[in-house]
Amino acid sequence: MNLSSYLSDRREALLVCFSGGVLFSVLLFLFGLSGSKLLLLWLFFSGILFFTLSRDFLKQRKRLRHLRETLDALDQKYLLAEVADSPENALEREYFRLLRAAFKDMTDQVSESRRMNREYREFIEQWVHEIKTPVTGIRLLCENGRKQLRQTERPDAFPVSEAYKASDVFQADVFRRILAETERVEQDVEKVLFYARLGSVEKDYLIRRISLKDCVREVIARNKQLLIQNGFRIQAESVTHTVYSDEKWVCFLFNQILLNSIKYRREHNPVVEFCTQEADGHVMLSIRDNGIGIPAEDLERVFDKGFVGSNGRGTKTGERSTGIGLYLCDRLCAKPGIDIRINSKEGVYTEVFLCFPKEETFQKISG
Repeated sequence: MNLSSYLSDRREALLVCFSGGVLFSVLLFLFGLSGSKLLLLWLFFSGILFFTLSRDFLKQRKRLRHLRETLDALDQKYLLAEVADSPENALEREYFRLLRAAFKDMTDQVSESRRMNREYREFIEQWVHEIKTPVTGIRLLCENGRKQLRQTERPDAFPVSEAYKASDVFQADVFRRILAETERVEQDVEKVLFYARLGSVEKDYLIRRISLKDCVREVIARNKQLLIQNGFRIQAESVTHTVYSDEKWVCFLFNQILLNSIKYRREHNPVVEFCTQEADGHVMLSIRDNGIGIPAEDLERVFDKGFVGSNGRGTKTGERSTGIGLYLCDRLCAKPGIDIRINSKEGVYTEVFLCFPKEETFQKISG
């Protein structure tokens, strides 16, 4: 609060004082009071008014400064009305009473909202774990079916009809397609689980030394059917480094990036290349594909929640995106200090960089 705003708030009272002073001055002059005495009275009156306003202004400014300092020191700002100085008059007491009632209603609603969000998150986590059972059952049935087909293959010495061979090929192809779709379901279920835990991911930390090569292998094995079905060639020979991070999170990051490479692939000879190198006290892992790329106007927004861009709307690949995968990657990378960046040229390539702290750097940060 500055002096001009303070005087502006009291302009009506000042106008009344000035008007009253003028009126009484006229009356006193009519009763024969000299001009010098009237001037002396005006000086005395102005001095009293100046002293009163100055004292009140300094007092109000001090109270406001104390309130701001108290508010800045509070972690829970809505408790200001509970810890503020006692009101000095009836109007302030009424304001404080209304504020306390409003803050109480707000805290009640926030508590109810947090309770509902917690229950919803717990339900989602429980549903995710329950849905894994039938998905795993489908995978096992398909694997067993394919194994039985291989075991019942007859040697060339026995005559086999072309129709029988075609039936076996068809069944094998069906099993492979079901396995590929099962992998898609598993990826989406995992995405739901990580999204539900996004607000409390720090509770799920398990930071230890992990091999990036093992994480890459696990992700490739997890998406084996999708990669085979779409004719992908994987290059990961140069991945050799180890880092300190959470293995489950790192696998999820790799998985989301690989799924994007599969979704936005080119029609012929799709390739995904994993590569690691050391730079500036960090381990840089890059995942590069030769897919359809990202338009330059979309590149800065790929980490925005819900942003799908022109590619994600199904105009080029025939598949629609949710705009959640890279958003989750960006949010999860922020927790353990992983830097994520994307370079791309439309129609040529897309390359995602993940920058992990090296062992020495991680120990300095954690220490």
